[in-house]
Amino acid sequence: MVKKPVLIVLLAIIIVGIVVAAIALKPPEKKRLTIATAGTAGSLYPMGVAMAEVINKYLPEFMASAEASAASVENIRLLHEGKVDWGISHAETAYMAYHGVGDYEGNPHSELRALFGTVLGYFYIIVNKESGIGSIADFKGKRLGVDRPGSGGELGARRILEFYGLTYEDMAEVIYGGAPELVQALIDGKVDGIIFSHPPKSAPVIELLTKMKGKVDMVSITDAEFYKKYPFYFMAEIPPGTFEGIDHPVYFPAFRVLMLATTRMSEEDIYKLLKVIWEHRDEWKEVHAAVEKWVVLEKALWGVNIPLHPGAVRYYKELGFEIPDELIPPEMKS
Repeated sequence: MVKKPVLIVLLAIIIVGIVVAAIALKPPEKKRLTIATAGTAGSLYPMGVAMAEVINKYLPEFMASAEASAASVENIRLLHEGKVDWGISHAETAYMAYHGVGDYEGNPHSELRALFGTVLGYFYIIVNKESGIGSIADFKGKRLGVDRPGSGGELGARRILEFYGLTYEDMAEVIYGGAPELVQALIDGKVDGIIFSHPPKSAPVIELLTKMKGKVDMVSITDAEFYKKYPFYFMAEIPPGTFEGIDHPVYFPAFRVLMLATTRMSEEDIYKLLKVIWEHRDEWKEVHAAVEKWVVLEKALWGVNIPLHPGAVRYYKELGFEIPDELIPPEMKS
């Protein structure tokens, strides 16, 4: 007969063995990866969703998801606060946040790191011909529509006005919205002009110019001093006939939209994630025409204006990319 103390010890050993076995059999906890994108109507949200699906398919240790957001400024905040892992941002917003200048004066977000460039964006400046607006200065006293408050597009609109000595207070009225809402406001006669950011050959712009053919025009920004003051913009030329009813060349400020992470993510994780995303581009490239055209490996570093993540440096160097010194992060220079 087994004595009671011995039985207790045996039971304890069995229980411990079961617990240890259960722990050993339990799959490792997945690493969460949240990608903050933009509004659901554009190219960036579906791109983020498709990239997350590719990550989940080929890297089972991750649980990736994409979420819609108010874009650049909100995403920078979410990254800074550690509430998301990746996020998109206009290049100029990323530049100012990283360096602590402009809207981020005295508050550098030095933890930001770039991963790759995504779509190209224009600052569209479209006006009703009857408004008499032929230049940015002519917006004074007019009704203006701009991107959602705090977005990279809205900050850009303020920057454009500021260069020409104007603020929102100089307008008769300012309304906010996404591209479809702003286009509709111009069609409905609720505003005299709109300034907003969107990809080349924007669907809302094409719709606007079709419905208001001959009634609207596009305003250019060609001042060399503007592009000198804001080096994160470059002047894009839109040839005559690119948009229906616009028979003259147009020059818009253009920028790259960047995918960002922070130093909180490890070099190894970023390396693996980039490798999977780029090697399986065929599975996400067709979510939007702008994504297919612009988000390509050969253009991954074009327009990137803050340091890369060490994992990105490692990945691109393996592929033979020459990494400019200004894109090497401080932690790889020490």
